[in-house]
Amino acid sequence: MRNQTSAVVQGIVAAALLVAGGYSLSAADLQSQGSKTDVVVLINPLQKQDDAFRQLIADAAQYKLQRLGLRTEVVPASAAEAQKPRPQERGAAAALVCQYGVQGQEMDVTLGWYDAKADSSSAVVQTKGEVDLNLDDVILTALDQMLAKVHDKIQLISDSHPPDATPLSLAVANNSVPGVTVVTHSSHEQAGASTRRFLFSGGFAPFLPAGAAAYYFTLGYLPSLLACIFIDTPVGPIGLGLYAGMDYFTATGSQDFSNTYLFPFGIDVRYELGRAMFRPFFHVAGGPALMVMVTGAQGTLTSVLPFLKSGIGLELMVTQAIGISALADYDVYFVMPYLLTGFSPSMNLELHL
Repeated sequence: MRNQTSAVVQGIVAAALLVAGGYSLSAADLQSQGSKTDVVVLINPLQKQDDAFRQLIADAAQYKLQRLGLRTEVVPASAAEAQKPRPQERGAAAALVCQYGVQGQEMDVTLGWYDAKADSSSAVVQTKGEVDLNLDDVILTALDQMLAKVHDKIQLISDSHPPDATPLSLAVANNSVPGVTVVTHSSHEQAGASTRRFLFSGGFAPFLPAGAAAYYFTLGYLPSLLACIFIDTPVGPIGLGLYAGMDYFTATGSQDFSNTYLFPFGIDVRYELGRAMFRPFFHVAGGPALMVMVTGAQGTLTSVLPFLKSGIGLELMVTQAIGISALADYDVYFVMPYLLTGFSPSMNLELHL
């Protein structure tokens, strides 16, 4: 059971980190460029059976350091080296020591930052978390806390780069971590790749009329499309996109009946809570809607009216690019003198690029 959990967790983290972008280079290719290491990442599992989590820790550390424009080298470390690292012996300005151990279904993680000219750590962060699908968030949060504590030191290292230097990641050929993919790109490319992504979503929902409309309108059918661009913000990923749909239902009154079509088209704003395998989110959309009523006595009637819809949802990431979401919306069409309102629970297929 523990091995299965380990495999699932590693797969999720690898997908999340690779989405950050860039292209892969082999260790030999990087060494041939003679790149300099800024930070050596020393990884030490406290128990041999915990070695399966080594790649998870390595990928997370590399991802965070590279986003800051630092060149990294990942090295498996002994307990002695983890206690007293000497980054200067590896040509690095600093060392990030990652020690971890698993007891039952809980992992303890200790991070330490060591400068090349210091004998003791400049900062230490300790955390723990369940070995489940949210373990990547626990590790990334601890790394954020560590890097915030040594922000000034990181800035000094970054300022020491030559003006034309392109930060690279270096995995030592003789002591490489098995399975670790080295991702390299310029800091400008990193910013663009990590702060923007696109979402294309298509779904289908029944439209359940509510209020006064329920006396006249039958169950409706609402297919929809969404194209959205996400931007990372200090409060989380926020998406701005275009929403379009077609709502069809029938209405029966005392004197007449109609086949009614509504074509909403507007702006959609979406906010995601985290980037793990399960992603809660909520959204609001609004704009104009074209209403077409094909009646028995009056022929075809058309009008343009405002609409507003909002709801909450939960997305399950099937792969690093494909997700399935369940969304519960409440729709309002401003038909006068009565509002046309209803619930539209939908299932959506989502593509992230």
